[in-house]
Amino acid sequence: MNRFLVILVLAVIGVLGFAQGTVRSLDVWEITGSGSVVQLDENTGNARAYASMSAEGSCNKKVWTLQFTTEVQVAQWAEWSISATKWTWFVRKPGDYYADAIQFSLKSNGDVQLSASGFNDLEYATGGGVNRYIETYYYLTTDASNTPPSTSVWVRASDVNGSLVVEDSAALHEGMTAHLWNRIHVVNCNSASTYRDTGIITLTLLNQKPWINPDDGSWGNTVDYVTQER
Repeated sequence: MNRFLVILVLAVIGVLGFAQGTVRSLDVWEITGSGSVVQLDENTGNARAYASMSAEGSCNKKVWTLQFTTEVQVAQWAEWSISATKWTWFVRKPGDYYADAIQFSLKSNGDVQLSASGFNDLEYATGGGVNRYIETYYYLTTDASNTPPSTSVWVRASDVNGSLVVEDSAALHEGMTAHLWNRIHVVNCNSASTYRDTGIITLTLLNQKPWINPDDGSWGNTVDYVTQER
């Protein structure tokens, strides 16, 4: 009998002492990118493992068949970055101006919904003013060269609001990058003051597992999701 089978038989004998259906938490180690080995903390590590579905037998049967199943449930993850979250303009005289881009990068292993809300023309911040609003536009591109946009591609601020889904793909796993441009049209009737608008972008992971805490991404009750499926 080779070494592997001996170990396997001992493992089978070991589980006989546990009741049918018992779920045991196992120690887990990670081989890091540098080749070192680290034992993971159950609460803060990125992987957990359990042993379940014990088996036993006792009779004169000649052949015994044992099934062994390995199942991995992978949570959805995301990595994102944005180079800035505010444009601040200083304008001396009326004109139609635009500025180059804020860069946004996104990686994930599942569908991600991007939702925009609250985007509107910039509004006079204090007092009345003659024209309380500055026309505002945005332009989003995934062109790596970040070429300045033509006048025909700009989207009015209020039309930015809505949702789109970035679908799971090899490109999303590797990382996708987009550039967001900003344009303002200041006219004679815009009184001297500060104008401002704040929009909100929301990222939602659409394929997240139920054993992940949705509020902070920490572990939930994973043991409840150890099934008896083969």
